[in-house]
Amino acid sequence: MNVDSRIPTGHAAVLIVGGSIVGASAALFLAARGITPVLVEKHPAVSTRLRAKLFYPRTMEAYRSVGADQDVYAVQHSLPPADHAAVVTSLAGPEVRRWRLPAAEDFRDVSPCPSALVKQADLEEVVRAHARAAGADLRFGHRYLQLRQYDDHVVAHVLDPDGTPYTVKADYLLAADGNGSAIREGRGIGRSGSKAVAHVMEIGFTADLREVLNGRRLALAWTGLPERAFLSWDTAHDRGTVSVTYNPTDVDPATAFDAERCHDAVSRALGLPASRFTITGTRLWQMGGWVADSYRAGRVFLLGDAAHVTPPTGGFGANTGIQDAWNLTAKLVSVLRGDADPRLLDAYEPERQAVGRLTVEQALLRLGNRTGASVADDAVLSEAAVAIGYRYRMPDDDPDHALPEADEPCRWRGEPGTRLPHTFLTGRYDGLSTLDLVRDGRYLLLAGPEGHTWARAAREVDPRGTFLDVALLPHQTGSGPVPPADACGIADHGATLIRPDHVITWRTTHAAQNTTAALAEAMRRALQRTHVSA
Repeated sequence: MNVDSRIPTGHAAVLIVGGSIVGASAALFLAARGITPVLVEKHPAVSTRLRAKLFYPRTMEAYRSVGADQDVYAVQHSLPPADHAAVVTSLAGPEVRRWRLPAAEDFRDVSPCPSALVKQADLEEVVRAHARAAGADLRFGHRYLQLRQYDDHVVAHVLDPDGTPYTVKADYLLAADGNGSAIREGRGIGRSGSKAVAHVMEIGFTADLREVLNGRRLALAWTGLPERAFLSWDTAHDRGTVSVTYNPTDVDPATAFDAERCHDAVSRALGLPASRFTITGTRLWQMGGWVADSYRAGRVFLLGDAAHVTPPTGGFGANTGIQDAWNLTAKLVSVLRGDADPRLLDAYEPERQAVGRLTVEQALLRLGNRTGASVADDAVLSEAAVAIGYRYRMPDDDPDHALPEADEPCRWRGEPGTRLPHTFLTGRYDGLSTLDLVRDGRYLLLAGPEGHTWARAAREVDPRGTFLDVALLPHQTGSGPVPPADACGIADHGATLIRPDHVITWRTTHAAQNTTAALAEAMRRALQRTHVSA
C-alpha cells in the first residue's frame, strides 16, 4: 500500500485496533493509569447487534478499580429486572423450566461487586465515556489496513473517515479486532479447536414484547425440541433475535430460511402471529470454540475474540476478553512506567492462554449438556469457578502438589496465582474491600496485623513509593467470621505481594530473618528485573 509521505506519523505508547468492549476496556485501563493509548475502530458507533448480557463480578472489579462500575450498575437499575432464563413452549406460552442465571447469584461473600446484567452496547457506551474522560484517544470510523513490525516499535497504516491514509507508530499494539482478526492472520498465528461447533441462522425481528415479558424477569430463553431455538431480546423489549441451528450437510440455508420459513420460525418461537412482528434481517454465523496458538507476535498481542472464541453457553466470552485486557494492561503499565523489565510481558501468553483453553472447554461442555450430549457431572465447573476462581500458574508451582486450574472462589486462601480474597475491612480502611487497596496500577504489599517489619521493608525497597504500596490488615474483618490475614493465608506476621490486576504473586506466613532482602527478591521476580534494591 502506498501511504502519502506528507501525512504526519503519530506516536502512541500503545495502539489498540478494535473498539468493541475488549478494546475499549483496554483503553480505559491504560488511560486511567496515565498511559494514553490510541484506539482505532472501523465502525463509527456502537454496534446495535444483540451480544453479551452477563458481566461477572471479576469483570466488575476491574471496572471498580477505574471508577466505572457505578455507571454500569446505574444502567442496570434503570431496566426491568432480568435475571432468569427458561425453556418455553414459546415466549408467549407456558414455561417448561425456569432457573436463575448463575451470574445473578449472590456473590457478596467473595466480591465487593455483584454481576452486571446489561446489554453489551450499554456497557460499551459507559466504558468509552470513561476512557475518553481519562484521556484515551478514541478514533471511531478509522480503518486499520496493515502493520509493519520492527525490533523496538510497530507502524500501523490507517484510513481516517475521509479515506485519508496515515500511520501510527507505537511501542506495542493490542489486537482486539475480533474473531476474524486481520492482525492475527497477518502474523500467521493459527487456531486450535473447532471453528464451527454449530451453524446458526440468526433472524432479527422487531416486536412489542412488553406485555409478553411483563414481570417475568427473563433475560433469555430456549424453545424445546425439535427446533430448540434460542431467543434473545433488547432490554427495551422492542426487538430481538431468534437463532436456529442447522446441519449444513443436510440443509441449504438459502432455501431452508427463505422469508416464509423465517416468519414461521419467529412466530413459533415467540408464540405470536406474523402481524405482531417484523423481520429485520438474517445472519448466518458459525459458533466456534477455539484458542489462538499464540497470544503474542513480537510487540503485537492478541486479546478478546482475536485470541479465543467461546460458545455463548455460560456467558463467558466477553468477560474472558475483558480479563485479557485487565491482565495485559497491568503488565504494560508497569513496563511503560519503567517499573518492570519488558520480560514481564512474556507472562501474558501462558497466563491468559491457559484461561482461554479452560473457558472454551467449559463452554463446550455446557453446550453438550444443552444439546443432550453425555457429559460427566464432575467435568463441569461452576460459573463462579470459571469466571472468578481461575488461577494462573506461577514459576514456583510445586509439580508434586499441583493446585487446580480453577476452584470455587471461597475455597482459595491467598495461594499465589489466585485473585486476592475479598473481605470488607475495619479500622483505617473501614468499608473498603481488600481489593480496593490495590490502586493506580501499582503493586501492593499486604501484611498481617503484626507485620510492621514488612511495612518497614517496603519503604526500604521502594523509598519513594514509586511502584509499591503497603498496608497492614486489621485483626478482624468487617464482614464474615474469618480474619483478613487468615483469608489471605498469611497469619498475623506474614505478608503477600499483590499485582496491579489483583493477582497474588508471592506470600509468606512468617516474618523473614531479613525482611528487606526477602521482599526485594520477591519484588525483583515480580517485575522481572535483574535487581531491586533500597
